[in-house]
Amino acid sequence: MEGYRKLLVLGMNEAIKQGRISLAAPPGNGPTDEDGHLFAGIAGYPSVVLWESISYGELRVSVWWNYDHSKHPQAECSGNAREGFGHSRPLANRVHYPKFVGATVSAWLERKTGKHLQGNGKHHIFDTYLRADMKEKLHAIPDPKPEGYEAEGQFFL
Repeated sequence: MEGYRKLLVLGMNEAIKQGRISLAAPPGNGPTDEDGHLFAGIAGYPSVVLWESISYGELRVSVWWNYDHSKHPQAECSGNAREGFGHSRPLANRVHYPKFVGATVSAWLERKTGKHLQGNGKHHIFDTYLRADMKEKLHAIPDPKPEGYEAEGQFFL
C-alpha cells in the first residue's frame, strides 16, 4: 500500500474506533455537521486526524503525522491566526512544517455509493507533505487493514 494511504487508513481506523467518524452516509446531499479532529498515536507518533463533511455523504479526511503542537508557530496566536484544526493542512506557512509535523495527507472518504477512500495509490490524495527524516519510517509502516471500508476505490468528481 502506498505510504500516504497507510496514514489515511490508520487515521480513519482510529476515528472509527473512537466513534468519531461514521461510515453510514447521512441522508440528503448537503454537508452535515460531522466536522472534527482528534489526537492519536499513529504508527508510533503523535498525530492529528481531521475530517470535514463536504456533501453527498463524503468526508475530507486528513492526517498530520508526527505532529508537535507545542512547536507549531501558530499554536498560541489569537483569533483566526490560531491553529484551530479546521483545514486539511496546518495554518502555518509550509516553510515552518519541518519544525512541527512529519507528514500531512488528505483524501475523500466515499460513504454513499460504497465505503472507500477515493482513488488508487497516490491518485486523488492531496495536501501531501513529507519531511525528509520521515520518508523511511513512512515506508516501513506495515500495510494496515481498513476497518469496514476499502483503502482504495472510485474517485467522484
